[in-house]
Amino acid sequence: MIALGLALGVLCFARVSFGQNRAEVLIEKMSKAMSAMGGYEAAFVIASGDEQLLGSFAVEGERYHIELADMVVFGEATERYEVNKARKEITLMQTESSSANILSNPAHAFELVGPLYRPVLLSEQGGKAQLSLQSEQDLKTTIRLVVNTATNLPVEIVYGMEG
Repeated sequence: MIALGLALGVLCFARVSFGQNRAEVLIEKMSKAMSAMGGYEAAFVIASGDEQLLGSFAVEGERYHIELADMVVFGEATERYEVNKARKEITLMQTESSSANILSNPAHAFELVGPLYRPVLLSEQGGKAQLSLQSEQDLKTTIRLVVNTATNLPVEIVYGMEG
């Protein structure tokens, strides 16, 4: 009886450790797959309560282009230009090189997820892995990520922000 309980305890501990390691492996594979693509496009929805904003972004190497409502952003490694169509205003600013937020720097967002967030594997079935990513610095932001395990590409990304 005691030996069985100890063996089950060791197996449960190994499974938790395996889940953590598997999450890190999945993030690393996803980052490499996104980098290898060179260029890609995605559509997204920002939802808050009953309101929704549709947007899109495109990335090619260091350059990126984001469209969201009346805003258009053109960016590269060090600078980004934000165009507010409604105000007829252009703002030049530095690219946030240390941000893993897709809207801040989509060219490197997938590379920065691993170092900036602690990944936890929630489930893996049917060729998809669902992960939760928690920032060590920003406890108000959690990212839920679904990765296709055959292609290592993200299928769905949900940023949960408190407030």
